[in-house]
Amino acid sequence: MFPLAPTPPPPVFQPLPHRAVPSFSHPARLPPPHATVPYPYSNDGLVHLHHHAVPPPPPPVLGLQIIPVTAANFEAELDAIGSLLTRYPFVTIDTEYPGTVHRPPSYHKLTPPERYKLVKANVDELPIVQLGITLCDEYGNLPTVVVTDDDGRPLLLELAWEVTFSDFDPRRDRHAPESVAFLASRGVDFDASLARGVSSAAFGAKLAAVLASSSSTPARCGGELTWTAFGGAYDFAYVVKMLSGGWPLPETWHEYVAQARELLGGRVFDAKYMAEHCEREDLCCGGGLRRVAERLCVQRPDLEETPACYCLAGRKSHIACGVYMAMRRRVLYRDGGASHQGLIDGLHH
Repeated sequence: MFPLAPTPPPPVFQPLPHRAVPSFSHPARLPPPHATVPYPYSNDGLVHLHHHAVPPPPPPVLGLQIIPVTAANFEAELDAIGSLLTRYPFVTIDTEYPGTVHRPPSYHKLTPPERYKLVKANVDELPIVQLGITLCDEYGNLPTVVVTDDDGRPLLLELAWEVTFSDFDPRRDRHAPESVAFLASRGVDFDASLARGVSSAAFGAKLAAVLASSSSTPARCGGELTWTAFGGAYDFAYVVKMLSGGWPLPETWHEYVAQARELLGGRVFDAKYMAEHCEREDLCCGGGLRRVAERLCVQRPDLEETPACYCLAGRKSHIACGVYMAMRRRVLYRDGGASHQGLIDGLHH
């Protein structure tokens, strides 16, 4: 099914040349290392200390608000995401799709180019079902919203987005029955998705416009645009497919890397690859998203959710964001994981 001729090692994602950007300059909920607070200088140039009321600390993060994205609001929500990218340029994604229908019997014996062929065959044929998006800054802070409870107390909720697509019809499209049954058991309503979801073509066109506008922003205060996922071979492939207008993925891995670099316009990291290729033995042995999050002691309010809620794209992107930041800041702190740039789990050894 796949060619077995020797092939050169697969390339890694490298970002397109970009203009230098200033460092993070907006205050975050967690201050940058060694941040200083200026003293109140008076007109005479001397420091005068006064007793001022100490402002109350920000309310703790108590939960997660998943913003549902459908045909009715996808343009407005993508515009909102685009406006946040200057401050929160780390974009973590997760996708849900109707399983895989191309399954070679000896997957572990495939070379990376052959594995790409497998990803291409499935992504080309099977429509996307959901896309989860979580943004954060270089310190792991997420966009938040303050709400009040029944007693009028402020509650701070982190934000993530969950896009529902209208492309997949289980009565018409090929799929893996066990995967579709699993998604249905976790709350995915395929009839509602057909009726109210956004088409991947419309979403991809709008996302491409948002990314193009963001790339022209002269001052990205949060740093370079960075895409992350956990086990992201299919996640990145589906986003690239949408950004290309729904065309089939390129024939070769090398061509795909070039296309992804052009369309995504930033760095790419896979937190699963980072975890399995670090020096921590408890991470190198592998494991799924939830297990790795627990080993890293990633504190996310949605980790206590029911398994059914946990398995959908919005919450998974939220937890994957926490895993990537833990790897970047606490495990691979020497270079921030830079040596793993462009290396995708399953597509690189």
